[in-house]
Amino acid sequence: MFRHLWRMTTGQRAALTVAMLLMTASAGFGIAQPIAMKAVIDALSGGRLVIALIIGLVVLLLLQALVGAWGSFLLERTGERFLLRLRTTLFDHLLRLTMPAFGRFRVGDLLSRASTDVILVREAVTRAVVEITANVIMTVAAFTIMFLIDPVLMCVVLAVLVLGAVVITVTATRIGRVSLRLQSAVGTMTADLERVLGAIRTVRISRAEHRETRHLQALAQEAYLAGVQSARLTSAVGPIIETIVNGAFVLVLFVGAVRISQHELALGSLVAILLYANQLVLPVAQLVEGITTVYKVKGAAERTQEILCLPVEGPATSPRARPAAPAARQPEPPVLDVHGLHFGYTATTPVLRDLTFAIPQRSLVALVGASGAGKSTTFALINRFYQPWQGTIRLGGEASADLDLPSWRERVSWVEQDCPILHGTLRDNLRYAAPDADDEALWHAVDLVRLREKIESLPAGLDSPVGERGACLSSGERQRLAIARALLTQPRLLLLDEPTAHLDPITEAALTGTLDELRGECSLLVIAHRISTIRSADQIMVLDNGTIQATGTYAELIDSAPGFTRLANAGRPARGCEGALHGL
Repeated sequence: MFRHLWRMTTGQRAALTVAMLLMTASAGFGIAQPIAMKAVIDALSGGRLVIALIIGLVVLLLLQALVGAWGSFLLERTGERFLLRLRTTLFDHLLRLTMPAFGRFRVGDLLSRASTDVILVREAVTRAVVEITANVIMTVAAFTIMFLIDPVLMCVVLAVLVLGAVVITVTATRIGRVSLRLQSAVGTMTADLERVLGAIRTVRISRAEHRETRHLQALAQEAYLAGVQSARLTSAVGPIIETIVNGAFVLVLFVGAVRISQHELALGSLVAILLYANQLVLPVAQLVEGITTVYKVKGAAERTQEILCLPVEGPATSPRARPAAPAARQPEPPVLDVHGLHFGYTATTPVLRDLTFAIPQRSLVALVGASGAGKSTTFALINRFYQPWQGTIRLGGEASADLDLPSWRERVSWVEQDCPILHGTLRDNLRYAAPDADDEALWHAVDLVRLREKIESLPAGLDSPVGERGACLSSGERQRLAIARALLTQPRLLLLDEPTAHLDPITEAALTGTLDELRGECSLLVIAHRISTIRSADQIMVLDNGTIQATGTYAELIDSAPGFTRLANAGRPARGCEGALHGL
C-alpha cells in the first residue's frame, strides 16, 4: 500500500522531500540536545566552565523549533496541494467515465468517495511519506547514539519498544479492517440519503417519511457501530504508548542506577540515555499514529483508486483523415445511417438485433414501440454512451470510428425525457452546451419553444434562478427549457425523447409546429409519445424486440402494420379525454 500512496504523490514529491529533510533536520537538532546536556553535566562534574555549552544547547532548542515549524507548514501546504490535485483528477475522471462504469456505482457512493475519502487519503499521504520516514530516521539515529553511549541501556529501551510495536501492529491491522467497513457504511448511507432527497416529493406523497427515516437510521447505526469499534481500537494505542514510555523510563533508571553504583556508567551518560528515551516518545508516538492512520485510511485509498482505475470515454480508434467530399452529382448521404447494430447490457441478453435504419437530411422521423423495445438504448448508442457488439453508425457519411467523441457530439444533441435542469439561472442552463451564445441567440431559442412570455414576466429575466433541479419551473417549462438548450447548439441531428410528454395541448401544438419548421435546419429523431407528433413525421419506424418491424408514414402504417395499429389504438381518446400513445 505504501507504494500505491507514493505513486499518488506524483508532482508533489519535491516539496514532500524538502519537508521531510526539514523535519529530519529538526529531529537531528533534537537528537543533539542530550549529547550537549551530557557534555554540560560532565563539564560541571569536572569543575569546568559551561557557558558556551549552555549557549549551544539553547541554539539547538531554537533551531529545532524554527526548522520544525517550517517543515510542518511546508508539509501541510503540500498536503493541501495534493488534495487539490487528487480532487481535480477525480472530478475529471468521474465526468469522463463510460456509462457501463457509472452503472456499477450509486451516485451517493461516488459523492462520498470524492468528498470524504480523499481527505483521509491526504492524511495518509502526508503521514506515510513524510512523518513516518522522518520519525524512522530519528528513531534509528537515537538508538545508534544510545548504543555508542551504553549498549546495555539501549537494549533495555529497544526490548520494551519492540514488545509494544508488536501489540500496536496487531491493533493497527484490526483498525484497517474496521475502517474499511466504516467507509463502506458511510458511502451506503450517503447514497441512500441522496436517493431520498432526490425524490422527496415522491417520498412524501407515498407517506414513506417514517419508513425511509428508519432505513437511514439503521444505516447510521451500522456506521456508528463501526465507528465505535474503530474508536475502541484507536483509543487503546495511547495507553499502550504511555505504558511503553513509562516502562522504558523505569527500567532505564533502575538498570542505570545499578550500573552507576558498580562504576560501569557515568551520571552524564545515564542522563543522556534518559533524555533519549524521553525524546523517543514523540517520534515513536507519531510513527505509531502514522502507521495507524495509514491502516485506518487503507479502505479510503482503495475506494479512491477503484474509481481512478475505471475506464473513461475516448475515441474507438485514433481519428483518421475525413473522406473527401462527395462529387456534386452524388446523392447527399443521410444524416444518420445505422446498419446491423447488435447490442445488450449483458453478454447473454441482446436488446438490439440487427438494427438498421437511416435518417434523411432535414427530416422528422418518429421512433415508436412498446416499453422495452429498445428505443432508449438506440438513443444511447447514437450518443456513443456504449459501444455496439456489432454494426456501424455513420453521421453525415462518417463512421463513428472516424470521429472523436467531442466532434461527434458537436453534431448530435439530445433532449432527455426527464429533462435535467442544472442549479443556476435560466441563462446558465440555456448556454450550458453553447457557452458563447449571445442574448439574441438565447431569445431566438426561447421564442421557438414559446417561453418568452414566461421569462419576461420574471423580475430577473434570463438571470432568474431555476432552483435545485429546476424546482422553480413547472414540468412543461423544464421540458421546453431543455429543448431550447439543445437547439442552441445548432446540431445536425436532434434527438427528442418524448418531447411533448409534459406539455399542455396549446404548447404542444406550438412546439409541434416548431419541430416541423426545424426540419429545414436539422434532422429530428423523436421517440414518439403523443399521436400528434407521429402524424407530423415524415417517417415512422416501428421498433419491436430490437429490430425495425415496419417503416412508413402514419397513413401508410395505420392499416398495414398491425403492431403500429395496436399502439395507435391504445392511445386514442376515450370519453372525451385527450389520447396519447402510452408505452411508446
